[in-house]
Amino acid sequence: MNWPVIMHVCEAAYPLGVVQRAAYSLADTLAIEVSVEPGQVKLSIFPSQDQLTLPSARVRPLVLQHLNDFALRNHINRETAGLREVLARAALTGCGLPQ
Repeated sequence: MNWPVIMHVCEAAYPLGVVQRAAYSLADTLAIEVSVEPGQVKLSIFPSQDQLTLPSARVRPLVLQHLNDFALRNHINRETAGLREVLARAALTGCGLPQ
């Protein structure tokens, strides 16, 4: 596999914010150009350093690992939003602060 590595991911599975966070987290190793296309997100991936020791064949699994991690975090964040609000209200009430 040669550079650049091109990946297309489903926007429903990996929203733009998730892709951007994954790209940022890999910025020390990979330079990832993100572009939105209808229904999908395109990632053009390049090494961020000339002396990159990461083989291009390892790039796809590494990027998918980060995408899945941030997609799971995003899902957990959405699912627990109501619980966080309840906990915050209970904490404020316990401190005697108005809600």
